[in-house]
Amino acid sequence: MCHQIINRVEQAYRVLRKTEMTSHLAQTLTGHGGFSQYLHRFKLKDSPYCACDPTKIRTCCTLEECPMFLRERVALETEIGVIVGRREFPTIVEDDHKRAKF
Repeated sequence: MCHQIINRVEQAYRVLRKTEMTSHLAQTLTGHGGFSQYLHRFKLKDSPYCACDPTKIRTCCTLEECPMFLRERVALETEIGVIVGRREFPTIVEDDHKRAKF
C-alpha cells in the first residue's frame, strides 16, 4: 500500500522521518488496517472485496472512490484543496497540513 501513496524511497524517507506515526497512518500506509482485503487474509471477513463493489479488491478503493466514504472524502478535499486520489497521494503526504488532515 505504501508504494501506492509514496512511490519513491527518497520521498518516503523525507516524509516519514518528520511524521508523527499514528496507528491509523501506519495502517493506511501498510494496508494492514480495517481493509477487507487484509481482514480476509486472517479469516476475519468473508470476502476480500470492497463492500461498495464486489469486483473491487484494492485497498485504495476505500481511500479514493468508495461511495461509503464520499461525504468524508469530499469534506477533506474541500479542506485541503486537493482531490484524494492515487496521483495526489504524494502531494498530500508531503505537505504537513494536508497530511495531518488526511
